[in-house]
Formats: sequence, C-alpha cells, structure tokens
Amino acid sequence: MLQSIRERAQGWIAWIIVGLIIITFALFGIQEYAQGEKKTAVAVVNGEDITATDFLKLYHRQKARLQQQFGDMYDQIVKDDQLRDQVLNALIESSVVEQWAKSHNMAITDAELSMVIQSAKVFQKDGKFDQATYENILNRNGLTVGGFEQEQRDFLLENQSRQLTAISQMAPESLFKQLVDLQYQQRKMNYLRIDQKPLMKMAVISQDQMHSYYEKHKQQYVIPQQISIDYVLLSEDELSEKIKVTDDALQAYYQDNKDQFTEPEQRQASHILIRIDGKTTAEQALKKAQDIRQQIEAGADFSEMAKKYSQDPGSAKLGGDLGLFQQGMMVPAFDKAVFSMKVNEISEPVKTNFGYHLIKLTKIEPKRTKSFAEVKTDVETMYRKKQAEKEYFELQDKLNSISYEQPDTLEPAADAVGMDVKTSEPFSKAGGVDELTQNPKVIKAAFSEEVMKGNNSSSIELSPTSSVVIRVHKVIPTKQQAFDDVKDEVEQSLRKEAGVKASADLAKGILDKVKAGASLKSMARDGVDYHQTDWLDRQNRLVLPQLTAALFKAPKPKDGKTSFSTYELPSGDSVVIEVTGVQKGKEPADKEELSQLKESVAGVLGDAEVKARIQALVSSAKIEKKPIYQKIK
Repeated sequence: MLQSIRERAQGWIAWIIVGLIIITFALFGIQEYAQGEKKTAVAVVNGEDITATDFLKLYHRQKARLQQQFGDMYDQIVKDDQLRDQVLNALIESSVVEQWAKSHNMAITDAELSMVIQSAKVFQKDGKFDQATYENILNRNGLTVGGFEQEQRDFLLENQSRQLTAISQMAPESLFKQLVDLQYQQRKMNYLRIDQKPLMKMAVISQDQMHSYYEKHKQQYVIPQQISIDYVLLSEDELSEKIKVTDDALQAYYQDNKDQFTEPEQRQASHILIRIDGKTTAEQALKKAQDIRQQIEAGADFSEMAKKYSQDPGSAKLGGDLGLFQQGMMVPAFDKAVFSMKVNEISEPVKTNFGYHLIKLTKIEPKRTKSFAEVKTDVETMYRKKQAEKEYFELQDKLNSISYEQPDTLEPAADAVGMDVKTSEPFSKAGGVDELTQNPKVIKAAFSEEVMKGNNSSSIELSPTSSVVIRVHKVIPTKQQAFDDVKDEVEQSLRKEAGVKASADLAKGILDKVKAGASLKSMARDGVDYHQTDWLDRQNRLVLPQLTAALFKAPKPKDGKTSFSTYELPSGDSVVIEVTGVQKGKEPADKEELSQLKESVAGVLGDAEVKARIQALVSSAKIEKKPIYQKIK
C-alpha cells in the first residue's frame, strides 16, 4: 500500500519542488544559499543540530517575503520575535520529518533529484539543462555541486514524507455524503434578541468599581509616544501657483502648441433606422429603407419621415438629428458614409449591425484652430503645469541634497527651494489627523532611528508630483492618563460589560423557562424582540452570518420537538434560538461542484493528518532551543 502511494506521489511532488527551486532563486537570489559558515546551533533535535546558517537563511527569506507583502506597514504588523519563533519551529518540524523519513528507509534517488534540478529553468540554456550554466551559477555563489544537491535531496525527502501522509487521506463515500447533506441542509428558527443597550443604562456603577477597573486596565488609558514634525513640502500644484505669467509667454506657448487647440472637422447628420431583428429580415429592412428613400426623393420631408418610420427612439423624435460629431465617433460603415457626403445629400441605405440607415448630411463645420482669446485660460493652466513640472524636478534634487548636507536644520533647504518650514500636529505611530501624517511612508520615516536622533529625513515621495523632507520638532513621551481624565470612558466600559452580562443572564433565564415548557414568543417584551424565519441555508443573507452560524451549530431537534440554545452576537446582544425544523437541502445539479467539494474534503483531511503526525513527532522528540536564535543577525 505504502509503495503504491509513494509511486503516485513522487511524480507530482517533484514538479512542485521544481517550482519551489525556481521561486527561491528568482525571489530571494541564489546568494541566499551562500551565507557564512555559521556552525553555531540554534536548536538541537534528537541530537542533530539546526545551525545558525540554516536559521538565518529561512529567517531572511521569510522576512523579505513579508516585507514585499506588507510594504511600509511591515514594522507595524510583523513582530520580529514572533517571526523568529515561527522560523525556528518550522525548522524543527522539518528536522523531525526528515529524521522520520530516513528511519523508514525513504530516499530520493539520483534519477529523481536529477529530474528536479534539470527541470529548473534557472539552470537551462535555450530551453535545455546546461551543465556549465549549472556549475557556473553554483560557483559564483560559493556553492559546491555536492552541497547544493544534498540540500535539495533533504528538501525533497521532507516534502515527500509530508505529501505521502496527505495523499493517503481519501474521503470515504459515507463521510462525503454526510458532509454534503450538512453543507446543503436547511433549517428554520424562532429567536429572541435581547438588546443590551437598555440594560447598560440600568446598571449601577460605583466609584469603587470604576477605580478598580481603571487599575486593572491602566494600559488601555496610556497615550502612546507622539511627535510633531517640521517639514518642507514640495509639490507641483504649489509651484504652479507661484509661476510668474506674462502675455508674451502665454502667446509663445500658444503658438508652439497650436495643434492642442485645433478642433477637427465635425459633421451634423440625421438618419432613419430600420432595424434587422427577429421580426424583420435583412431583405425586408433593405426594401423598407429603399421605399422610404423613394418617398423622400419624391418630395417627402426627411425629418417627418424619421419621426414616422425611424426605429432609433433617441433621435426619431428629433427628426433623426444626431447632432455634431467628429470622424471616428460612429460605427465604421455609418462614419464612412457621412464623411464622404455633401450637405443635404441623402445616402443609399447603409447597413450596420443595427440595421439599415438612410442618412442626410445637414451641416459641415470645418477644422479650425481656436483663437488665443478663446483658450487663454486653458493656455495659462497648461503653461503653469509645464513650468511647474520642470521646476519640480530641479528643486527636488536641491531639497534632497541640502537637507542631507545640513542634517540638523531644514531652514537652508526651505530657503533654497522657496518653501516655508511647516509644523504638524502631534501624532503617534498609528498616524495623525491630516493626510501628511497619515501617510505610512511619513510615519515610518518620522519614527525611524535616524530621524529620532535629530537628523533630517531623506526625500519622501508622496506622489509622482509631490515630496517632503521632515525632522522631529517635538517628542511627547508616553503618558498615563489620570483616572479623572478617563472616568467617563471607564464608566462606559463597565456599563458595556454589565449590559452584555445582563443580556446573557436574561437569555439563560429565558432558556430555562422555554425548556420547562414556556413558549418563546411569550417571553418577548420591550428590548426583547421576537423573530420567526422561513427555511434558511448556510449561505442565506436574510439574517446575520453569526446568527446563521449559531443556527447550524444548535442541537438538532429530536422526536418531533424543537431544540433551544443561546448565542452572544458580536454586538453584545444575546439571542435565544429555537430550531423549529431541519430538512435536507437540494444538492447542486452541477457534478463539477460536487467533485470540487469532494476534493476539498480530501484536502482538509490530508492537511489535518499531516499536522497531527508532525505534531506527534515534535512532541515525542528531544528538543533544545538555544536563546541565541533571538539575537543573531
């Protein structure tokens, strides 16, 4: 049995590893493999060392991946000590799995290893594995062929043993049927929702309670460290307002860019549309259009004929008028006809995807260049923008270099670029009240070690057209708020706790009564609302998702009776649920959906089995973690 599973697994596992090798080289650089020979052990697993080299290799890869994922928010989201713990635990798991595989005589053959390495594109030339390329890449990064191949062999072996466990987990048909029945099951209920807000107001809160709560939760009432910053903001918008403008300059810009102020030829036309649809064939539509054209040629008014016969509701009531339009705005056949006609000419029927059109050209407005007077306001806006763009890049370099050369003040840099030094309102690492101090790049720079030491920041790009240089203006230390300053908040927190508890207690009391025979509906009163539902499935949007989850977790009624349970909603309100019916839902007709569900079940079972076996191996292993793993760089 195990051998057959092994044969099934090896092929596709190997291809997964090919992808992993490629990702490793592409994202993190092959040089990651060439860390210094740090033989210090960060942990010992059943007598085998996990070296600092192995730890740092994985740690830096994971850190790089998370930095790429979270960007400027990395420092706020990821805690370094937790990341180090996760990395070491992952290495310990890998070690016990590899040891287990070797103890069961599992091995990666030379042929399997060769297939994986030769399939990695990083080692290929002209689409084929190239031995010279392979050796050169390893040599450039200080690696030996033997060392690299042993690492890959260990990696393959570990993954093979994990996947053998997962692939052996098939979903039994009986279990799958039960899960399908559960997935599509429907239930209906009655429920009481107990509003905790009135109960909050009724709560009696003493000063002693408030003082006690404050002392236990002091950390909640700490104002974190805040800083205000001085900054010089450079933006194209502000620069454009300062650009000096003369009529001569605007006239020159107008003359140099006349093509931007030229209107192309426009034409105005009317049409009569006879549609081709389920009721009218192309031949019938063409004949009708030809008949209408003959009537117009005989003296009928085009506008009146359009109102009577055109099947374009938008233009028919206007006598077929389409207004002015440029070449290329209409469908090709219509467009070609209009721009080849003379004024007052009536076309032969023109076929488009809408049907047949009779077109009358009513007006031609030739191409023209707007006068300077017409476009002076637009010219000034465009001139200011162009000048500001040019000036922005010149001043950005100047701002950056001067603020770097004189890191203890922003005044010289501000003077050089003609901007004022401004000061922000205080803000914490969570951000401030304005757009600047809410910017993650600004927050990160402001609380960086370099800026907190009193130096100017480097230029921070806020957008393609604005940047800023900052320095700390004032540091406001972390402050514990006094009880008197937060007593209203403390009281509100206690009232919230009391309201939630009272709601839960009331729900429990109602539950006891209905279990003893009282009707749920009779328990309703002010602040305790009664609701009744029809049949609901797990994906319904008629009640809160949390309430749906509670409904399907509730006990299934037995012997034709209803079942009761309670649940606390995220808002703090409690509900008493009466399940009044359970029925089998309709399975999807789509067999592919059922097949995907079966695969998902097998995947969940496989993942659970892998995790359980690895945890068992870790629990039975002799493991010693060395504190150095939290310190090494």
